[in-house]
Amino acid sequence: MGALKAVVKVYWKPVLALLLPIVLLPLNFVFEPPNVNAGRCGYVLLIMMHYWILDLIAIPITCLLPAILFPLLGIQKADIICLSYFQDSVMLMIGGLLVALAVEESHLHKRIALKVLLFVGSKPHWILGGFMGITGCLSMFINNTASTMMMLPIVMAVISELYQGRPDVEQHAPTTVIELKSISESINEIGNLSETDKSEKGEFSGSLPNAVPESKSSTGMNVMANKDGINFKSLSERQQDFSKALVLSVAYASNIGGFATLTGTLTNAIFLGLFNGRYKDARDVLSYASFSFFGLPSSILCLIFAWLSLTTQFIIYPYLRTRISESSPDTEQRMKTMFRTKYAELGPMSFAEGSVMAIFLTLVGLWFFRAPGFIAGWSSGFQLGFISDATPAVFMAVVLFLWPRRLPTYQRPQDGKPLPHPRKYEAILSWKVVAQKFPWDIVLFLGGALALAEGVKISGLTEVIKDQLEGVGSLAPLAVIVIVSLIVTFCTEVASNTAMASIFLPVVAGLAEVAEIHPLYYMLPVTVCCSFAFMFPVATAPNAIVFSSGFLKVTDMAKAGLPLNFGCLALMLGSLHTFGNWAFDLDNYPAWAPLQRNITATYPSLI
Repeated sequence: MGALKAVVKVYWKPVLALLLPIVLLPLNFVFEPPNVNAGRCGYVLLIMMHYWILDLIAIPITCLLPAILFPLLGIQKADIICLSYFQDSVMLMIGGLLVALAVEESHLHKRIALKVLLFVGSKPHWILGGFMGITGCLSMFINNTASTMMMLPIVMAVISELYQGRPDVEQHAPTTVIELKSISESINEIGNLSETDKSEKGEFSGSLPNAVPESKSSTGMNVMANKDGINFKSLSERQQDFSKALVLSVAYASNIGGFATLTGTLTNAIFLGLFNGRYKDARDVLSYASFSFFGLPSSILCLIFAWLSLTTQFIIYPYLRTRISESSPDTEQRMKTMFRTKYAELGPMSFAEGSVMAIFLTLVGLWFFRAPGFIAGWSSGFQLGFISDATPAVFMAVVLFLWPRRLPTYQRPQDGKPLPHPRKYEAILSWKVVAQKFPWDIVLFLGGALALAEGVKISGLTEVIKDQLEGVGSLAPLAVIVIVSLIVTFCTEVASNTAMASIFLPVVAGLAEVAEIHPLYYMLPVTVCCSFAFMFPVATAPNAIVFSSGFLKVTDMAKAGLPLNFGCLALMLGSLHTFGNWAFDLDNYPAWAPLQRNITATYPSLI
């Protein structure tokens, strides 16, 4: 018996992964024809949810299950369901990720970050705001995990510089910037979170599973131990508070900044794919520009609220309690000196940095002015409906593989000597770099979510769930979105936000059609609330990354995150009725949405 327990303890994941499909097998027989496929799709959905939450197999591989199970169960043909993995929104994400990779390769993000920190000054609350602003802006265009990994080493360097040489701080080693390699290794230590790609420099790319077992770090203080800098336990309570605020600011700003644009986070891309697949007549209704008119101001308001909340909890309140200020002229001068030194070390802007910035700004301009709504947009010069936001994204990605990293220079022959050979040509991006660092798991996430949503729709499971929520649909529209938004917000604290988006978006779209409410009035809040995951390390990859810094306990994240959940939800609802209404005319039911008021269906109760 003891041997069996030992085997189960080691191999519980594959054992459970094999048992779950068997235990859930009766779901295939819940419904009678012609609604058999609804139960079968629910079977696949529950398997994937358990695999996601329990991390039984690699999450990107879990996303491939629809391509296997849907054809086997007769839900959808293999050739059709496989097309979901490479839809227009997937190509948009690939193009955006390649541009983000070029930003990282050129180190443009470091120059921007240090320039902003020099501008905002060295007061604690302004440093906090500076980091949140930088991270939020980066995550609008770069994957949230990547933006967090870019900014956290800079935060750690600031903390080390802030407290080095202080008589009340124990020094373990010469203070240095913590490299991305040590951060990614520590993530593996605290939750067996796998790296998908690790370059020769030790940089981390890819996404992190939503699982960080607390047992390996019950206090949250001993994970990294700040191997190259300050011993966190030796800091005073005030110093610990400010350190916590800085590392939390990176994760929170990354989560918030991600929902500002269509390419900012995976759930937005899922939303775009589901919307375009469900409403094929809604040509250019949901574009980069129209979504930004709602998402950008919402994100800015939530960033400001998060900054005020962290400042109050970790700077103002501790000062009122102890009357000890964290700021001093000596500290401020040391921080200014460090920022100037680090910026000077970068040297003048390189040709690669300038090129990447120009390409990036050009791409944003092409996205914004493709079909902005207030003017025709450049896509009107081409055949109607043939151009999408994926077109400029992929085009600029191709340019990055052609544009030289160094300025081409040639010398004239002198004294009859032959013309010297020009320097070796090297493009800004190479396939070798992409093969090492490109987060293919994100592509599988998005494709799997779209395939799952396609199955939910084609099987009739959406109608079943919608029928069970008929009582909710009869409520006032505002009450519906408040209830659903609260459910999604707190579900994403413990479950995959991509799973929540895949499940809830088709359901609320169906509810909106039955009630003849603008579908975006329900879909936009659900999409944004998938990013409101602030309370636990397991909620998002950025949360897990900053938790691995060793500065946080789970209770720290919960206390700081709970006010953000409610505050950001309120701000989002306010933005929906102002900016969202202006961008999408949410008061009127659109002509491109189907009328289903008189369509009813009867299904056996699931309760």
